[in-house]
Amino acid sequence: MPAISAHAPGKAILFGEHAVVYNRPAIAVPVHQVRVKAAVFANPKGQPDEIWIEAPEIGLKAWLANLPETQALAILFTRFKEAMGITMLPALRLTIRSTIPVAGGLGSGAAVSVAVVRALAGFLGCTLTNEQVSALAYEVEKKHHGTPSGIDNTVITYGQPIYFQRGQPFELIHPGAPLTLVI
Repeated sequence: MPAISAHAPGKAILFGEHAVVYNRPAIAVPVHQVRVKAAVFANPKGQPDEIWIEAPEIGLKAWLANLPETQALAILFTRFKEAMGITMLPALRLTIRSTIPVAGGLGSGAAVSVAVVRALAGFLGCTLTNEQVSALAYEVEKKHHGTPSGIDNTVITYGQPIYFQRGQPFELIHPGAPLTLVI
């Protein structure tokens, strides 16, 4: 079986960076010049739920079972299996490559979650809506940021500029002309 891969962009919040956590409106855009690529490969010789993960940019090479349950990828896999209604995944190998700087305010964590969820779903032959993908990424954001607004996972999942206010439906923004930003 060939590898199944998925990509997710970074993000930038143009207005309302910190205020969005306090229920104030914000505008965010995807940053497609940086991205995460997650690739899932079958491991036909492995046992069910035997998952090897490599993320070179953060020096991670480990079996999923050996990660602390509070580690972001461990949380993501747990939530993914719950959402899909499965107890075990087939044996697989996951590689994560990213050009998004970690802790740079460009949404690297949310982008990893979105790309991994989409790659896993594709590997299993499942189709998830953007809403489902965003909800899974938000679960990881909550575990690592306490009370995130939800803007990162939303703009990254939808890959379009958004007007966002916590607790309210977001609005996709359709710019009338191309927009160039220097970050």
